[in-house]
Amino acid sequence: MTNRFTSAPRLLSTACLIAACAAAQAAPDGSAARERYQQDRQACLQGDTAQSRETCLREAGAALQAARAGQLAEQGAANADAYARNGVQRCDVFKEEQDRRACVARVNSGMTEGSVGGGGVLREAVTQVQLPQSQGQPAPAPASPMNQ
Repeated sequence: MTNRFTSAPRLLSTACLIAACAAAQAAPDGSAARERYQQDRQACLQGDTAQSRETCLREAGAALQAARAGQLAEQGAANADAYARNGVQRCDVFKEEQDRRACVARVNSGMTEGSVGGGGVLREAVTQVQLPQSQGQPAPAPASPMNQ
């Protein structure tokens, strides 16, 4: 006959086993993170980055630590969606609706030029605006050049 005092250790050990299995399942793949760290470290040592060697090695180590803790964002569609959402959220600072729409148009489409490593990413969007037709004649051109 079992009582609650004899079944408690068995229940506790089962709960610990389940928790350990769940933690192992949720842990990121350490070998992939370690392999990425080795690639980053090699690039740092060869001078293939825009950072100083010390900064590069420190960043590579921080990325490895973040990957082990499960805090490093995955590459792929989920990351691209988060990037796009972030870009549109940055347009919320504009008070005028026309300015906000122009910002969203720059984020979602248009030409992109440059890189973060090169100093910045420039986005350009072209918006065609219809000018209202005026009732009068256009203003005459100046008769003489401005620079005399």
